[in-house]
Amino acid sequence: MNLVSSWLLSIAGVVLLSVLSEFILPEGQMNKYTKVVFSFIILLVIIMPLPKVFGKEIDLSKYFPTEENVLQEDYLYQVNINKLNSLNEDLSKEITNAGLNKVVVSINANVLSETLEIYSIYVDLCDIEYNDSFENKNKTSAKTKIKEIVNSFSLLKDVELQFDDGEN
Repeated sequence: MNLVSSWLLSIAGVVLLSVLSEFILPEGQMNKYTKVVFSFIILLVIIMPLPKVFGKEIDLSKYFPTEENVLQEDYLYQVNINKLNSLNEDLSKEITNAGLNKVVVSINANVLSETLEIYSIYVDLCDIEYNDSFENKNKTSAKTKIKEIVNSFSLLKDVELQFDDGEN
């Protein structure tokens, strides 16, 4: 019974406000607009409790974007950027530790998705230098070693690997 009485009270309140606004506002264009606005508000006040009566709630947040969603997207973007930078640095360090210097690694990824989607890895071997610790000092063995290193990263398994060795 409390639901019905509060519903009727809210309808009466909105109708009373619309009547008062009609007396206060002068005749003309503005009065027409206020009548339309108050008619819409009265319609909403009448309709809003009906889903509760039938046992269904209407979640308006699904239909209207909120500030929270925008903040969450910015946060996910920043997390993915940090993850991508960290992955790029770790991969470069592992390649350097294997005895290959001046190897440039670029990771092609979608940082706007919920999870970091890595499409491909581009490895530039044009200016490669070999340390004494690297056994075979040729680009074929360097490519093989880099493939092994990339496959050792769990996020990079089954990712396309592209090399640029300056030889075409």
